[in-house]
Amino acid sequence: MSSAKRIMIIDDDENIRTLLTDLLESNGFEVELAEDGLEGMEKLKSQSVDLILIDIRLPYVSGIGLVRIAKQHQPGTPIICMTGYGSSPESIAEEECVGAVLSKPFKTQELMDAIDRLLK
Repeated sequence: MSSAKRIMIIDDDENIRTLLTDLLESNGFEVELAEDGLEGMEKLKSQSVDLILIDIRLPYVSGIGLVRIAKQHQPGTPIICMTGYGSSPESIAEEECVGAVLSKPFKTQELMDAIDRLLK
């Protein structure tokens, strides 16, 4: 049985999902993917993960809605929100009590630092 940490990526941009999957798998993580808010919601309710990466702007169910669902179904699981739409990262983090908010485009080291900090 693998002891690798599992990270769920919920993002509707296929390029972002692919880049993040490659980065995380090359750093020893297992990756679970969802390509929209509805799929993300179903997976959050049925699959346990160690960390969740959520795009704020998603079809069907918003990223903020998913943060609330994740807190209900996976309390204590760290969440990193990603946004490319000028939302204030600080206000999202404060309002939703997430571990980190990254503005797209972000540096891979910025993401890895946030993951390392949240999974300690």
